[in-house]
Amino acid sequence: MPRYETRAGHFGIISGVARSESDLVMVAPPAALFSPESRKGQLYIVAEVLENALRGHEACQLIMRTIRRQFYEDTSFSVTASLRKAIISANRVLYEQNFHAPAERRALIGLTCIVLKEHDMYIAQIAPAHSYVLAGGSLRAIPASGTWGAVPQLSQVKLSALGASLTVEPEFFRSRMLPGDAAFCCSSNLAATLDRPEVLRLLRHHDAASLANVLRTRCREHDLLDAHVLTLSMHLPLAAAADEPDAATNSVGTRLTVGFRRLSHQFAQAANRVLDIVRSPVAQASARRAETRRAREEAEQQRLQELPEDPPDFRSRPPAPQPLDLGPTIPERIAARVPPSALLGEDLYDGMPERRSEVRDVADIAPVMQRGGARNGIGEGPLGTNLPRQSILERVGDGLTDRLRRRRRNDRRATNAVTSVARPQGLSYRRQSAPFPWQLLLLIVAVVAVLILYGTNISRETEIRNTDNILVSAEQAMAALRDAPNEAAARELLQTAENALDAVRATGRITATVESQRRFEELNREFVRAQAAIQKLTYFEDLESVTTHPLPGGLFDSVVVPPPPSDITDTVAFGAVYVLDRNGGVLYSASKEGGREARPILRPEDIVGPVPVGNVRGMDWRFDNIVAVAQSGDNGPFTFYFRNRERWSYSILAGSEEWGRVSDRFRIANYQGNLYVWGATRDNVLRYLSGEYGNFPLPWIQNDGGRDLEGVVDLAVDGKIYLLQPDGRVLIFAMLPTGERVFDRAFDIPPVDPPVISASRFYVSSSTTGSIFLLESGTSRIIQLDKETGSFIQQIRAQPTDSIVLDQMIDLYVDESSVRPILYIVNGGEVIRGSLPDRPRPFGGRAGTATPTTMPLPSP
Repeated sequence: MPRYETRAGHFGIISGVARSESDLVMVAPPAALFSPESRKGQLYIVAEVLENALRGHEACQLIMRTIRRQFYEDTSFSVTASLRKAIISANRVLYEQNFHAPAERRALIGLTCIVLKEHDMYIAQIAPAHSYVLAGGSLRAIPASGTWGAVPQLSQVKLSALGASLTVEPEFFRSRMLPGDAAFCCSSNLAATLDRPEVLRLLRHHDAASLANVLRTRCREHDLLDAHVLTLSMHLPLAAAADEPDAATNSVGTRLTVGFRRLSHQFAQAANRVLDIVRSPVAQASARRAETRRAREEAEQQRLQELPEDPPDFRSRPPAPQPLDLGPTIPERIAARVPPSALLGEDLYDGMPERRSEVRDVADIAPVMQRGGARNGIGEGPLGTNLPRQSILERVGDGLTDRLRRRRRNDRRATNAVTSVARPQGLSYRRQSAPFPWQLLLLIVAVVAVLILYGTNISRETEIRNTDNILVSAEQAMAALRDAPNEAAARELLQTAENALDAVRATGRITATVESQRRFEELNREFVRAQAAIQKLTYFEDLESVTTHPLPGGLFDSVVVPPPPSDITDTVAFGAVYVLDRNGGVLYSASKEGGREARPILRPEDIVGPVPVGNVRGMDWRFDNIVAVAQSGDNGPFTFYFRNRERWSYSILAGSEEWGRVSDRFRIANYQGNLYVWGATRDNVLRYLSGEYGNFPLPWIQNDGGRDLEGVVDLAVDGKIYLLQPDGRVLIFAMLPTGERVFDRAFDIPPVDPPVISASRFYVSSSTTGSIFLLESGTSRIIQLDKETGSFIQQIRAQPTDSIVLDQMIDLYVDESSVRPILYIVNGGEVIRGSLPDRPRPFGGRAGTATPTTMPLPSP
């Protein structure tokens, strides 16, 4: 039989109607004795959903079923780990369901999960779920709040609820539940009406059914239209209750239940005994071993729960035996005799004579004693002997004799004999090491440091000398370039001068001295002027970022800059720069001030009129605002969108449903309100008259002059039609006085160093005396041509040392409203702008200053 019995009760109030069972409360009872519910614990779930959620109750049912399935299917033995995995899986399912719902109708759910396993209660919560537990006489509100009744509602904690994001982290609690303990979970609106004394009074009912009835009555008193409650209580099993003295007061049904359980238990024991008899000897032995092991474990548990016996009184112990007489102790023996180390010079002991510092061989002392005798007096000798006193002359002679004798004796010693070393005070028998030669080490370090400094100085002087020689070679190359007889010879000498300057940079010693740095900078400036004069190459000097793509890795396709307003009072749209992302089909707007991300103003799925917007394929400026063309789907019709302040209007382009899937070379242009389209039909430009976008367009080109228009990559209109081919050739079509629209002329790209390989976009000035700007992405440059003659003016690049690198140039637009035109360049996911550099001076014109490149203001 189970150790404790758990009783549960729950109810729900939906739209003011009370129900005995709530559909937002789930109880997972065990289906069998060895089912997962019995093994991992019994699961209870209480959910709370936002009122205006789309199919909120169905979402709660889905969440609870997912948590139950994932919890019991998880193979982990940890209850908290299984609960966490189950809640994360349920949140992922709910988030995928909310992804396609409107933001204001998404289902956001608060959740409480309780697992009862024997006497342990595990609680996992997702705000704003609330639980109250009375365990061991202590009341606890989960989660703990600052004041009772100050409970946050689900609408206030949306970001932490289930379904708000892909990441969710539940809070876990654990409590030990014993008979007499109780708990209940409720929705946040009911928790806001409860205080601590009220909750304590409610939980002291000790019965789940009566607690549920009291809470139902409280919901009616506070006029709660929606509430969901789960109550739990712990009790002793009925078998234990039947053995109590007051068991006679129990009902007849209780007694029958107790008797039936006892009979079932006895029947199970009898069946086990029968099975033991029928089993084989091996199975019986195994069962006996298991029973013995179980009994031993129970005895061990019983022993641990009992207190040890008190020790006996020490006064009743028998007396200890007397110790054996082993004679003097070890310290007494040591004190009685002199240790051998006394003769090794460690210390002086009583009764021992003090040794002299100078000891001679006994063989050397004997002759002195024979010569001196007793007439010279007795002196203190080595090893406790007394020697006769000697005169000064005798002592000197004896010393010389002793020195000669020791020299002869040393000569007779073996070569491998160990020489005597004067030992310091202490234990003389320990091995002594030689002193470390610090002075020699310091001397070696000083010599090495001097050599390193000398070598570094020599190396630096050599590098400076080599750099000076290379600078001289570069100056000679620049002098030869300066004195070139013609431009063709100068072009050949320009490469030689560039190689010489590269050799100077490769040395890395340009800044070794102030003089060498000055000489190099002067050479570099002269080379840049010569390069601009010979190759017509100039550089941007003031590049800056205007805006960036709001998405990581996003790419812009084109940019449009409004001209200065003329006879227009509403100038709000003129202060922005407009960029298009054709991959995403989104039109963005950014401030001309710069420094901010672009914001979308027209994107797919936006509602303009009765139908959503498709993918934006092109854009241009018309009079007072931006216009765009979008396609519905991949093969659907095209729609023309025009803007009035922040509101969009639309018109479906007649005949566009036959265009089908267009290529990346689809371009639009707007001139005097008319819409021009390239790429919709083969080898022609379609024109929609202003305000007549619902009428079918007419092909603009009537006579192409035999030109091949298959590879045209860009379109521009200023009254004439300009078409750009990949090799840089510009084809111009114009209207004759007779009204016929025919091929007028073509601009072939003049010789450019390096030659043009693939031009991708171009910009045509609106004025008749302006310029044509070709963009070549492969070489990261812009080529300026004269609009009237097509002559080559200059090619423009970014400075090699500039922090902004133009390595993803896609489109350009020229703002001609100022004296010096401003170029806006689409560089990947960023818009860069810079002033048009001055036109380079012709070769040989070293006097004077360069005239700035000016362009007349466009006519209104």
